Amino acid sequence: MVSIAVIENPWTEPSVVGQSEVRAARRKHILYCAKQVFSKKGFHNASVSDIVDRAGIARGTFYLYFTSKRDIFDSLMEDLLQELRQRIKPIDIGPDSPNPLDQLKANVRRVLELVIQDPELIQIMFHHAAGLDQRSAETVRTFYDRVLDMIERSLEHGIRLGLVRPCQTRIVASCILGTIKEVADWVTGRRRTVPPLDVLVEEILRFGLRGVSTQPQDI
Repeated sequence: MVSIAVIENPWTEPSVVGQSEVRAARRKHILYCAKQVFSKKGFHNASVSDIVDRAGIARGTFYLYFTSKRDIFDSLMEDLLQELRQRIKPIDIGPDSPNPLDQLKANVRRVLELVIQDPELIQIMFHHAAGLDQRSAETVRTFYDRVLDMIERSLEHGIRLGLVRPCQTRIVASCILGTIKEVADWVTGRRRTVPPLDVLVEEILRFGLRGVSTQPQDI
């Protein structure tokens, strides 16, 4: 018989859930608080005590889920990568499928929604991660390499479907990632009004598909 408990967390109303859900919710809560601490103090200046205090848990509880603040950071990167994988869907050209351009727009929208929903993590990635030690910096580099692999596979899939021109996929994947990184940094790091999500999606796609020329042509 599955044991049950009543929990409260920042994302849901109190509910009766199984023990595995309790652990998942508590882990999510610790990660959420760690992001806030890292975003405010930076990775190096933050401590496990800061995270424990922010989460309102005992220090021993923290170590039931994570071994260190580095473990927290690695978990944040892995969770972000998994979320990106879920949001970037392969383009389908079946007879009953939506227009490929609409599917591409939906992919870009889902990625930008993640950026807007989790600005603390994006800023940690772009700024606080820059001064990490060698091991953590390698975690960030590995993360970006894996994202590049995802984009490159999407490009290769598009070429096979005849939707993407033949190209040096690694170079183009790097251009796409660079564009998204800069837009994400601009959206999350400036205390100013940003354009509506639809405008962001349209401009990114127009730039990616046609550049800035009024008369696009092969070069």
